[in-house]
Amino acid sequence: MNWQQLRAIVWLRWRLSRNQFVRAGQVNAVLSIIGVVMLAVGAISAAFGGVIGGWFAGQKAPPLVLLAIWDGVVFMFLMFWFTGLMVEIQRSESIDLPKLLHLPITLPQVFVFNYVASHFTPGIVLVVPGMLGLCAGLIAGSGPAMLLLVPLVVGFVFMVTAWTYCLRGWLAALMVNKRRRRAVVVWVTLIFVGLAQLPNLVFNSSFFHQQIRSASGSAHKHRRKGAGAGEAQEGLVLPERILQAHLVLPPGWPGYGTMALKQHNPWPALGTAAAGWLVGVLGLMRAYRMTIRFYQGADAAPRRKEVKPRAPGRRGRMLVERRLPWLPDDASALALATFRSLTRTPELKMAFVMPVVLGGLMVFARTKHFQQPPAWLPQAWKGFMASGAAMLAALSIGPMMSNVFGLDRNGFRALVLLPVQRRYVLLAKNLAFAPFAALAAAVLLTAVKFMFGLPWDIFLAALFKAGGAFLIFGLLGNLASILTPYRLATGTLQARKPKAIVFLSLFAGMLCLPFIALPMILPAILQLVCSTFDLVPWLPVDLAATLVLAAAAAGIYWLVLPLQGRLLARREQKILQEVTEETE
Repeated sequence: MNWQQLRAIVWLRWRLSRNQFVRAGQVNAVLSIIGVVMLAVGAISAAFGGVIGGWFAGQKAPPLVLLAIWDGVVFMFLMFWFTGLMVEIQRSESIDLPKLLHLPITLPQVFVFNYVASHFTPGIVLVVPGMLGLCAGLIAGSGPAMLLLVPLVVGFVFMVTAWTYCLRGWLAALMVNKRRRRAVVVWVTLIFVGLAQLPNLVFNSSFFHQQIRSASGSAHKHRRKGAGAGEAQEGLVLPERILQAHLVLPPGWPGYGTMALKQHNPWPALGTAAAGWLVGVLGLMRAYRMTIRFYQGADAAPRRKEVKPRAPGRRGRMLVERRLPWLPDDASALALATFRSLTRTPELKMAFVMPVVLGGLMVFARTKHFQQPPAWLPQAWKGFMASGAAMLAALSIGPMMSNVFGLDRNGFRALVLLPVQRRYVLLAKNLAFAPFAALAAAVLLTAVKFMFGLPWDIFLAALFKAGGAFLIFGLLGNLASILTPYRLATGTLQARKPKAIVFLSLFAGMLCLPFIALPMILPAILQLVCSTFDLVPWLPVDLAATLVLAAAAAGIYWLVLPLQGRLLARREQKILQEVTEETE
């Protein structure tokens, strides 16, 4: 190992980060420092809380409780990790290997440095100290035998990060083809969301409930026969198949190892720790070989396909050649062109994952647990369910609407040169998103109607609520796109080298959500009040109030849009610099 080269690589990365930090400005520097301090405080708090919780659990908790605690901690870690992985599916390198291939330098050191630097994420920084603190607390509460937990937990984290790094490298090789990139991003996101919902489906399945009932019955018979003290007497039982699954599946290794150590059996912890480190080393070696092959061009040779000449025929009108009614020609053409571009972006398909999955889970719950609408939900309260679904439909594409110019990337240069009124540019952008918001609202509201038996007037009112929420989200998205634009990494929704002002803007948007949601819930509140006091029973209050609210939202949108157009005209050069400038 050449330590001098390694120090030079670390210094180079530090210099690049410092240059980016200095160029971001004083406001971003202050916000970045605040963010780092908050992250450090969160990590220290998680570690301290883990120590306290582990100390109490190590003294008083039975083995099965410790297993359940570690299952929850591992599940939280995996949720943090896979959420970040979905945001940035394609791997980003801290130091570009192609720039070092021609130098006499040890590339494995650069690879390991990139691996470590790429995993310095908020999920790792917040959760891993808490896991290590929990290990320290269990050691203090249960004795030195729990020391084996440290290599077990660290090996599990190493295994997960190594193989996900290998997966991201493999996806990077697949995404060289731009057409293939779209399909890869969508399918990988769907697979990860499906895996995240797998525990929910398993725990709600009839097989799992049958196993729990049989295990509880066996424990009850065991207690009646006068069994000794233990988990069976305390009612803590778990089917044998679940315990075997913990031993077979890697996410169950920390919990199973802790349970075995509590029962004075160190061999499962030793075996799972060794397996975790071995599997992690294999994953890292595989990732290194794939990375070198990719950057040397072994995997980048495109396959040429024979293109058959197409028979001449009459060509129909293309989508971008059509015209939208009641709009000027320039605004209509820009809206159709933006809509056509959005249909090809993987980011939009990723945004549709949440409504589709939620709608599918609602339909599954309806067909699984009850065949009739639930009797526990009063008729007057169904408007709140519909209002929540309408807000969620508008919120599903909110991240994309808050950075509409970042989606254009270098194509924003064409918008700057267009002789179009800037309010029509914003209007065209919003209109291009409208069909997708309408589709998300239709999917969610249909699922809610199927599950809770919504009346038609509440269903229709929810559609108008989704329209009003979309207009308000459009105004807020336009404002965020003008004031805090940022360049997106290709194929993801993540900012490329984001500034701290971007995170502040996202945080401010989250704070504004309750103020947007309150007006959308007012019609449902009025409906509840009128139903409680039996006022105007002949009038669909929810629908009438929603129509007034939607008309008010449309009026506000039409009045504010010219003001935002003038603001865009003043800041378009700054936006051009932000969304087209390549960062180090």
